[in-house]
Amino acid sequence: MSSTLQALDDDNLLERCRSELPYVMDAFSEVVRRHERYVFNLCRRYLGTEADAEDVTQDVFMRVFHALPQFEGRAQFKTWLYRIVMNQCHTVAAKRKQWVHEADLSDQEAGNAFDTLLVDEHTPQAAYSHTEEEDCVQKTLGEMREAESEILNLRFMGELSLEDIANTLGSKLSATKMRFYRAMEQFKKLYEKLCL
Repeated sequence: MSSTLQALDDDNLLERCRSELPYVMDAFSEVVRRHERYVFNLCRRYLGTEADAEDVTQDVFMRVFHALPQFEGRAQFKTWLYRIVMNQCHTVAAKRKQWVHEADLSDQEAGNAFDTLLVDEHTPQAAYSHTEEEDCVQKTLGEMREAESEILNLRFMGELSLEDIANTLGSKLSATKMRFYRAMEQFKKLYEKLCL
């Protein structure tokens, strides 16, 4: 990989990608190298298995490859990438639910599988919670409404700023701040009820 490409910031690297794709892949390969671990970790936390995370990571970068020429830079690249990752993870989780309903399972097996899916959908890190504290956090997130848990996951798991979250969700910054603080209050109340 060229040290020239490695020295470019994300904006210039993406501009180079747009000008070179689909014929020259060097700049795109550098984009993948920079963001592959981030995407994989998000997928693994959300889906719970490395195999699914690897598959979805490949799908995400295929989508990025095809969509990059239309990326206009209105949002930060990481925000745009996060939305692609979440869309792909939601799709895989929805398919899992469908498989559970269609599979020939006993009532107990179906109940266990469905519980696992709910944990994966609403608490991306649940499969990797090894301490009691982490389990409590994930349990609390699992009890929250999806919209509330989503904004907390965007902030803390996705490591996005409130401005980036507003761009991702297509809402005003002031509304996003209010929604975030309400979600935090709801989390605190539920955490105290469930874990203390």
